[in-house]
Amino acid sequence: MNRKEELQWALIKEAKKLLMIWAENNNINIYDIHFVPMGDFRLEVYIFYEKNDDIKKNQLSGQTEQVKAIFLEKLSKLDYKKHFDKGVSFIFDSNENVVENYEGSYFLRLR
Repeated sequence: MNRKEELQWALIKEAKKLLMIWAENNNINIYDIHFVPMGDFRLEVYIFYEKNDDIKKNQLSGQTEQVKAIFLEKLSKLDYKKHFDKGVSFIFDSNENVVENYEGSYFLRLR
């Protein structure tokens, strides 16, 4: 892993930690978060809720957009865009889907 990749991972991990703290403090149940950095330094963010129903419920309540905004804010405060300005995309899913359709493997789900 080169220095730029190491920096990207360090910033992503810190932003994840900050988002999880924010979510806990705001009673937003995020089951897990995974990242897929692309070769050109774009970033795919996979946010997993516990149940399939949580995806729709959080979309309808506006929490999905709030989670996106907070994560982007955390990245911004860490100067992520200064180094990596190719874009961040979000995919919302559930642990229930991973268990039912990917043998419980996040590796298989992220492929």
